[in-house]
Amino acid sequence: MNFLIVLALTLSLTWTGAVDEHEMRDPDILARTGDIALDNWPFCDFFVIHTDHGFSLAMWQSGMWIFGEGDDVYGPADQVGRQSILLAGTITSGQMTVEIEAVGASLAAAQAAFYKRCKVR
Repeated sequence: MNFLIVLALTLSLTWTGAVDEHEMRDPDILARTGDIALDNWPFCDFFVIHTDHGFSLAMWQSGMWIFGEGDDVYGPADQVGRQSILLAGTITSGQMTVEIEAVGASLAAAQAAFYKRCKVR
């Protein structure tokens, strides 16, 4: 079902023909690149994505803001910088712009950054 949601979102983005700074130009956007590993939404905009290359440290910038641990991530979650990604969760799915601050972090480093930035114990 999540695949159908992502497919519908991708097709709607393609059919609009609108080009803006957040348009996803990556042909591999339908490839799942990870999942939300740590978040404290809505109290903290910083979160951690688990990818095949370790953990990516991300800061929410705009777009979909309802997400949670375990939501699937599609798009360039393992590239530093401002990125547009798609999230597919059990409750909702959509596009989000994030700032990926670091990639390939270890679990311990990701946890330490998350707990410090979100002031979670």
